[in-house]
Amino acid sequence: MAQDRMGLVFRKTGCEIKAAAAKRLEQVTQRLERRNQALQEFMGDAERVRSYLVRSARQTLVHGGPSLYSEGDVSSEQMEEIRQLCERIFALELEEKRLKLTIAHLDDNQTFELTYDQLASYGFEM
Repeated sequence: MAQDRMGLVFRKTGCEIKAAAAKRLEQVTQRLERRNQALQEFMGDAERVRSYLVRSARQTLVHGGPSLYSEGDVSSEQMEEIRQLCERIFALELEEKRLKLTIAHLDDNQTFELTYDQLASYGFEM
């Protein structure tokens, strides 16, 4: 029996889970599209991409020490933003895959016992 820390158990049918997951999938897809667009814009600027790749390689090879960068180079803040953007895209793609698998493979009539965290992860709302 699935229980969360408070001992709560939520019983939901496959059909209910699929409906909530489909709504959550729509939200995830929209967020992913916005982030993919931002990444596409970055990738369209060959000079910035080159700067990012060169600086990324340098950071993994040599830590510390002063470095001088030209005006066109990607700043440390921009590198961090791009790294975070890529991490978020990766996380959203994993969530998108999980939701699609759930929708594709759950039996509509079967009842499942979910914890609060599971309930929230499928997108159930108040």
